[in-house]
Amino acid sequence: MVTPEVRTFGPRVTEGSADAGTVAWTRAQLAAFLGPRLDPDVLARVGAAFEGNRLRGAYADPDPTPVATLRSWDARLTVPGGDVPADAITGIGVRSTHRRRGLTDRLLTEDLGAAARAGAAAAVLTSTQGALYERWGFGLATHTRRFTVDTARARFRDAGPRGTLEIVERPDAALALTRPLHDRARRRHPGALERLASQWDQVLVGAGPWNGLEPDRQRQVVLWRDDDGHPAGYVVVRVEESWFATGSGTLGVVDLQALTPTAYTELWRHLCSQDLVGTVTWTDASVDEPLPWLLTDPRAVVAGETKPMLWLRVLDVPALLGARRYPTEDALVLEVVDPLGHARGRWRLDTHDRLAPAVTTVTGEPDVVLEAPTLGSVVLGGVDPRVLVRANRLEERSAGAAARLARMLAAPSVPWNGTRF
Repeated sequence: MVTPEVRTFGPRVTEGSADAGTVAWTRAQLAAFLGPRLDPDVLARVGAAFEGNRLRGAYADPDPTPVATLRSWDARLTVPGGDVPADAITGIGVRSTHRRRGLTDRLLTEDLGAAARAGAAAAVLTSTQGALYERWGFGLATHTRRFTVDTARARFRDAGPRGTLEIVERPDAALALTRPLHDRARRRHPGALERLASQWDQVLVGAGPWNGLEPDRQRQVVLWRDDDGHPAGYVVVRVEESWFATGSGTLGVVDLQALTPTAYTELWRHLCSQDLVGTVTWTDASVDEPLPWLLTDPRAVVAGETKPMLWLRVLDVPALLGARRYPTEDALVLEVVDPLGHARGRWRLDTHDRLAPAVTTVTGEPDVVLEAPTLGSVVLGGVDPRVLVRANRLEERSAGAAARLARMLAAPSVPWNGTRF
């Protein structure tokens, strides 16, 4: 059996269409995820949307189509008090005829190594099977929760409305207005990432690889401006269920970003006061949405179970820990166990300088011992290290060290990434 060769390349795009190699890669990636069989010209346009990305494939010559795929790109990841360069990973798939041959390991190990050499502080991915990636050092760092609102019961506590609302029809105008708002809003949420142009097409227009870049004609973008006319929030919503059969339709929130509490309130007031709408849902909301507290009867909002969202792999411990800010002044030694070597070592985290925390290698005894996936879970502040002690995922070598680490890593807001990729 011939061992497939791993190749890495970037799409070459001419007049909106990608080259033959990218088309073959795109066809393989869609097939691995049980996606549609698209015509070659559509595949060429879909592949063009990957311009600027890194495409990795495992090729069993002479077949020009890879038997395994991985796609990644350079992103900015929000951490408490700042952001860091990150390697965003998606499109990990293996042809059904070539499973159990170590192809995912080869592609992912190579990608992580290249990202570390290029200066990425972390790698991130979202996956419905994210637990599979713990073996490569990824730890679950953020969750989302589904919220369902009964609009007939939704009565807001404060008087309103305030500001003005605007439906933005043109995609280019919507992008120009929403992109800067998202960039400001995401810096408040550890775990949030900046978006690629192709991701904005998916959010605002609904055009993605899974539908051949066809627009979603049930989608609408609404902007909120304050009394001075300044944009301060937006919501992207789509019709999930028509009102025609029952007289009561369902709206689904695709994306909602607000810079102020007033913007958040008015966007939700708009969603809950529309004619012919009985239910509003948000599948990937933050686990701490304040919406129930805006209403006279919080029972109008039903919160569903939490779901895993962002998985984080630490690649550069000093860069990642040194980029975030800490609410307490302390110093601890962390021993990180990492078979791949990226985060391995004993690291002294000193937060006495609030503006420039120090992370240095040491040889003394550690205060805590943890594996790379556990570090990925706690670094954004969304998981309490004391809980992981009880789960035998973190070893406390000095008395009270887990509690001290919990106080050091506490984040100003619950980590949240609302964009799957």
